[in-house]
Amino acid sequence: MSTHVSRHAEYADHVATDDAHEDKRPASRRVADALQGRIDAGEFAPGAQLPTYRLLAEEYEVAVNTALAAVRLLRDAGVVTIRTNAGAYVREPSEQVDVAAELTRTRSELTELRKTVQQADAAINALEGRLDDLISRVRDE
Repeated sequence: MSTHVSRHAEYADHVATDDAHEDKRPASRRVADALQGRIDAGEFAPGAQLPTYRLLAEEYEVAVNTALAAVRLLRDAGVVTIRTNAGAYVREPSEQVDVAAELTRTRSELTELRKTVQQADAAINALEGRLDDLISRVRDE
C-alpha cells in the first residue's frame, strides 16, 4: 500500500469511526462520503473496482448491509455502477449521471404520475357514487 493510500485510509478510518459519535449523519452516508473522498483523491480511478462490501464493512467498522447501502448511495449519485455478482466499479466521468438533469426528469415524471393518480382517484370516487346510488335504489324498491 502506498504512503498516500495508507494515510488516506487512516484518515478515512478516523472519519468513519472516531467522528461517528459526533456525526449525526447515518453510517451509510458517512461511509459513502468517505468513499467519495477517496474516489475524488484518485485512490479509486475510473473503472476501478471498489473493495467488497465485507472489506468495506471491516474497514469502516460497520455492518455489511451498511457498506452495501453506502455503495448504493454512490450508485444513486452516478459515481459507481454495481454489477451483479461482480462488485461495484467507479464510473468513467463521461458515464456519470448528470444529477441535476436526472432530478429534473424524475420530478417531471413524478408530477405526471400524480396527475394520473388524481384522475384515477376522481374516476373511482365517481364510480363509488354511482354504486351508492344504485344500492339505494335497490333498497328502496
